[in-house]
Amino acid sequence: MESSPVTTRPLVDQYENPYYLHNSDHAGLALVTDRLTSGAEFHAWRRSVRMALNVRNKLGFIDGTILKPPPNHKDSGAWSRCNDMVSTWLMNSVSKKIGQSLLFMSSAENIWKNLMIRFKQDDAPRVFEIEQRLSIIQQGSMDISTYYTELVTLWEEYQNYVDLPVCTCGKCECNAALSWEKLQQRSRVTKFLMGLNEAYEATRRHILMMKPIPSMEEVFNMVTQDERQKSLKPTTRVDNVVFQNSTNESDSHVYTGSSENAACAAVNNNYHSRPRPICTHCGIAGHIVQKCFKLHGYPPGHRFYNNNNSQKNAQSGSTQSTKPVQSYVKSNNVPMSLLLHRLFLQWLWT
Repeated sequence: MESSPVTTRPLVDQYENPYYLHNSDHAGLALVTDRLTSGAEFHAWRRSVRMALNVRNKLGFIDGTILKPPPNHKDSGAWSRCNDMVSTWLMNSVSKKIGQSLLFMSSAENIWKNLMIRFKQDDAPRVFEIEQRLSIIQQGSMDISTYYTELVTLWEEYQNYVDLPVCTCGKCECNAALSWEKLQQRSRVTKFLMGLNEAYEATRRHILMMKPIPSMEEVFNMVTQDERQKSLKPTTRVDNVVFQNSTNESDSHVYTGSSENAACAAVNNNYHSRPRPICTHCGIAGHIVQKCFKLHGYPPGHRFYNNNNSQKNAQSGSTQSTKPVQSYVKSNNVPMSLLLHRLFLQWLWT
């Protein structure tokens, strides 16, 4: 028995129909988190509301592109239902006081136009403040990312207040709008480079010499890479010995490895140690027999100094000075001439 072929229905986006309402599209929905209360925040609020309505394919209800059908049309009820839903969303996105003045308006388009007339106005003080901030802003103590973010925020807010001229006749063929946009991008790149610290002077000269001038995003990436390079600490490796630059003097020479590698590191660091003489009386390095405290007595102020020892050492110094030499010659079978030659060399070193 043959099975009947399975037919698959093509996937259709329900939101392609502007009258479609999802289960989440209820009357209590707020399009934005921050409600409109004053004209100072209107531009950001308008942008957020338009984005939220565009996602739900309801933008035509406020800009007049979805016209109201005749009463006997099949979509008349759907249009009325969606119109009331969008009107409710708009009133939920403004303060309670503003919403009360919008309650008796017949359509969402009328509500939107009323808000435009009431709040959309040329805010000259804010435009002046933005332009003044753009003219004096410098990187200073900010990192590159923070400096770039502040600039972009000011540019985007300024664009909301000042609308660029756009051709509406549809007959222009000179691409004036595209040329104007390129000039704006180049002006932004120049402003970004002007505010950088002097540490990025080499990178700034390199970017300005490039033809054509890179985009704002490319310039930001280049300066960010330079910032990362400056944060790296240079290191010098000699075999298994690593010297790393440090701001702390105690950590100025950091090395790893065996004692032989440490000795090599000392030589490579131009460190020359002077050979230390060895006393033939006490066998301690650092002095010769003529300066041995145990043989001639400790000086005043030394912890082992006392009057008895000093007098004893003064009286018997002449007789004891030759005993260590004679005992050293007998025990090591060293010729007297060779011993005198060694003592003479040690005297020269000291």
